[in-house]
Amino acid sequence: MAKTADVVVIGGGLAGLSATLELQNQGADVVLLEASDRTGGRVASDYIDGFICDRGFQLINSRYPSLVELNVLDEIDFVLAPRAIEVSLGTSRRVAGDPRQAPLSALDKATGTIPEKLALLRFLLFSAPKAPTIGAALSRLGTTYRHVLRPFLTGVFLCDPELVDFDYGILIIKSFVNGAPGVPRLGVGRLPEALTQRIHNMNLHTRVERISGLQIETSTGVITAKKIIVATDTTTAAQLLDFPAAVTMAGCITWYHATANNPSGTGRLVIDGQNRGPVLNSVVMSDISMSYSNSEMSLVSSTSGLGITESDVRRHLALMWGCDTREWELVSKYEIASALPIHVPGKALSQPMKISENIFVAGDHRSVPSQQGALFSGKLAAQLLLN
Repeated sequence: MAKTADVVVIGGGLAGLSATLELQNQGADVVLLEASDRTGGRVASDYIDGFICDRGFQLINSRYPSLVELNVLDEIDFVLAPRAIEVSLGTSRRVAGDPRQAPLSALDKATGTIPEKLALLRFLLFSAPKAPTIGAALSRLGTTYRHVLRPFLTGVFLCDPELVDFDYGILIIKSFVNGAPGVPRLGVGRLPEALTQRIHNMNLHTRVERISGLQIETSTGVITAKKIIVATDTTTAAQLLDFPAAVTMAGCITWYHATANNPSGTGRLVIDGQNRGPVLNSVVMSDISMSYSNSEMSLVSSTSGLGITESDVRRHLALMWGCDTREWELVSKYEIASALPIHVPGKALSQPMKISENIFVAGDHRSVPSQQGALFSGKLAAQLLLN
């Protein structure tokens, strides 16, 4: 292991990978340190009993500027997901989404009146009336908000939209409108794997225990650096750099079930328009990419809040999908205590990355909570360091 380096990047998530690649491209002597046995951070996939289980439900927006710039999509065999969702109401599921993809959905009064949907269109295309939170702004849309937007955005933010900053909320909603979401055919973990192939100097199984000046004490020895980028999760960054407080994080549980009877066949995300249980959303991942299951069984991914039992999840899924879920097989469960930073009202959408002349911080907790935010923050931290 190198004992000295011009730049040390701590953390091999998307932000750390992005920072390292930018520094490499600029000719810097840089080493990436990662505590675990793999890169990717929260973007990872496991192979369990013939199924691909992403560590937390996540789609990748192929139109994120940072992904386009990295030119990585062809390397990960990207598969697009449907641009429409389904809203479970009573015993039926109603389609809602981009009218260019699902034109008849605009006429369905169950998901909101036509005036409400036109108001939403104006909201997205023109200057939206300012409000403290994105939920407060959208609540004026009546049924469309209650049955569609609120349950959908709760799954996106992992908290009630009434708690989310207006400017951040607008930014995320517009990214959906302009995006092209999907997954790599073999799971979201293929994205960091492809980026890792480009890294020249990296040390896995190397946990950073302390930063003292420009000396980095690790589980495998001490490294002296001229400059440092800390690209870890927000809690670890706060501990290493003695921040007064970490960013507030939202948590979730992702459940994977296998079933012989596919409840969907479309690959559309399903939400509950009536909030009848703890499940935020559910989708048959093997409908988006057949590779998520190597058998005739279908793989269903569902997201709930923390502290939820599987029996409650099964009961709610039966209502949402309109089918018997008692025979569904539990494949895996991921309890993610710190899944996503929460942007509370009035809080700046980005935090300072430069801590001192020689130490910088990167991560979506310093930018916008998203894969784009992580990738962009990594590149920006590298540029600030070089300049």
